[in-house]
Amino acid sequence: MSLELFAELLLKSGLIAGAGLLVAAVLRARPATESVDVLRATVLLLLALPVLMLVLPALAVPLLPAPEPTVEIASAPLWAGHVGQVGGVTVSASLFEPSPALVAALIWGIGVALVLGHFALGLLTLVRWTRAGRPVTAARWISSLAELSKARQPRLIASGSAPAPLSWGLPPGVVLISEELVRRPECARAVLAHELAHIRRRDWLFLLLSRAAVALFWFNPLVWWLHARLAARTEDAADAAALQHLDPAAYARTLVGLAAEFGQALPQSAAVGLTGPARSLSKRIARIMKTPRTLPSRPLFLALTVGGLAIVATPLAAVELTSRVGDVVAVPAAPQVAQSSRTVEPVAVARSAEATTHWPAPPKPPSPPAAPMQLAWSAPPPPPPAPPAPPAPHMMAPPAPPAPPAPPAPPVPPRYWQDAPGVTASEAAREAARSARADAAQARAEAARTRAEERARRPEMVAAARDAEAGAARARDAAVVARERAAAARVDAARARADARVNMARGADDMERGARQMREEGRRLQDPAYRAQVIRRQQAQGSPVTDAELRTLSSTLPQRADELERRAADLRSRSREG
Repeated sequence: MSLELFAELLLKSGLIAGAGLLVAAVLRARPATESVDVLRATVLLLLALPVLMLVLPALAVPLLPAPEPTVEIASAPLWAGHVGQVGGVTVSASLFEPSPALVAALIWGIGVALVLGHFALGLLTLVRWTRAGRPVTAARWISSLAELSKARQPRLIASGSAPAPLSWGLPPGVVLISEELVRRPECARAVLAHELAHIRRRDWLFLLLSRAAVALFWFNPLVWWLHARLAARTEDAADAAALQHLDPAAYARTLVGLAAEFGQALPQSAAVGLTGPARSLSKRIARIMKTPRTLPSRPLFLALTVGGLAIVATPLAAVELTSRVGDVVAVPAAPQVAQSSRTVEPVAVARSAEATTHWPAPPKPPSPPAAPMQLAWSAPPPPPPAPPAPPAPHMMAPPAPPAPPAPPAPPVPPRYWQDAPGVTASEAAREAARSARADAAQARAEAARTRAEERARRPEMVAAARDAEAGAARARDAAVVARERAAAARVDAARARADARVNMARGADDMERGARQMREEGRRLQDPAYRAQVIRRQQAQGSPVTDAELRTLSSTLPQRADELERRAADLRSRSREG
C-alpha cells in the first residue's frame, strides 16, 4: 500500500461516510427506518469502494503537492556482512531499511487484524453461550413467541451467561435471554417484540458488514462514527417496530427495568440487544414517549437519496490523486538480496594412450575467473575441453602381440561423463542434458496422466458433493419443520393444560354447588308439608312417589353431598397441581 493510495482511501472513505452521516442527520426527524436504510447503503458503498477503484478507469486529478526534484542515491544498508562458507559457498548478506509503503501496509494489516479479531472473539462468545444454554419452555414466553412470530420462529435460548436480552444470526436467528429473565414472564412480550424486529430487519447481518467496513477503513474516524450511528438508529427502528404491539409507557418501563437489573454490555459488540448502551438509554426513552406509533414513510424519497449517494460515490472511486509536476532521477540502489560466489575449477580429461615412450603432459590451461552466483544453486558451467593428445613419435617399440578378442559387451550409453573414459566434457554435458530432458518428459507425462485421471473423477466428485449438499439441505429443512412442529405442539399442550385446569376448577365449583343444593333439599324433605307438596307435584307430572320414599331420600341426601364435596376437593387440588 503506497502512501498515495493510503491518502486516496482516507479521502474517499471520509467523503462517502460524511455524506451518509449528513443525510441521516437531515432525516433525524423522520422514522428511524429511513435513517437506518441510508446508513446501510453508506456501509455497502464503503465496502464496494476498493472494487470500484480496481474496475473503473482511473481519472487522474493533480491534487497532491509537487515534489522537489531529487536524486535518489544508493542508501547504505543497516547491516552487511559475510556469513561464511556453507558447503563451499561463500555467503554475504545485507539488510536495508524498509520503505515507507511497506511500513504503512504493515500498520494497516495490524489494524485490520485487531478489529476483526475483536469481532471474532465476540462471535465465539455468542456461539459458546448458545451451545451451553437450554431452550425456554415457560408457557408465557412460548405463547408470546408464537403470537409475535407467525413465520419461522427463532431459537429461544436461556443462558446463565447472557448479560441482557440479545439476538444474533440470520433469520430465523437466535434470541438469548438470561435465566433470571425467564422467571419474569411479564417482560416476555416486550423483549420478544424488540428482538424479533432485529431478526426480521436482518440487523445482525448489517452489523457484520459495518464491522467489515470499520476493519477496512479503521484509520478513518468518520467510519467509526458511521458504525456507532448505525447501531444507535438500529435500536430506534427496533423500538418503533415493538411499539406496534405494546403501549409506549409499559414498553419504556420494561426497558428501564431490564437496563437496571441485567445491564447493557454485549459480547464484543457482536450482537444486537434490547437495552443497548447506558448513555443512549435516556434518549431512547424520550423518543419512545414522544414519537407516535405510525409515521408516513416516503419510499420514493429514500430511493432517490440512496441513488444519489451511489451516483456520487461511483465517480469518486475512479479519482486518482497525482502530483502536479516533478520528476525523480533515480540511481539504482544496491541489491537487497544476499550474494554468493564460488570458484569452480575446470576439470580436464586426458585421453590415455599405451606407448613405450611417454611424452610429458601439456601444460594445464588457466582456470576461468570465478562467476558470482545467487543463493539459489545452479549447476557450474561445463569445463573447457581437454587439450588434444600429442602425436606418437616414429621411434616406438614394437607392439605387443594382440590378445585374443573378448566377447563383445552390449553397448551401454554412459550416463555421466566420469564413467566413460575418452568422452569430452561437452559430450558428457549434452548426455546429462538429454537424460534430464528425458526424465522431465517422463515426469510431465506422469503429471498429465494424473491430471487426466483427476478430470475424469471430477464429475463424480462434484455429483457426490452436490448430493451431499442436497441431503444436508433436506436434513436442515426437516429439522426446521420438526422444530416448528415441536414448538407448535408445545404451545398446544400448554394451552390444553391451561384449559384443563380452568375446566377442572369450574367442575369443582359446580360439584360444590350441587352438594349444597342436595343438603338443602334433604332438610326440606324432613318437613311433612313440603313432602306433601312434592307428592302432589310428582303426581301431576305422572311420576308418583310415596311419603316413605321421600323420608328415605331425605336421610341419604347428606351422605351424597359429602361424597360430592370430597370429589370436588380432589378435582380442585388436581387443577392446582397441573
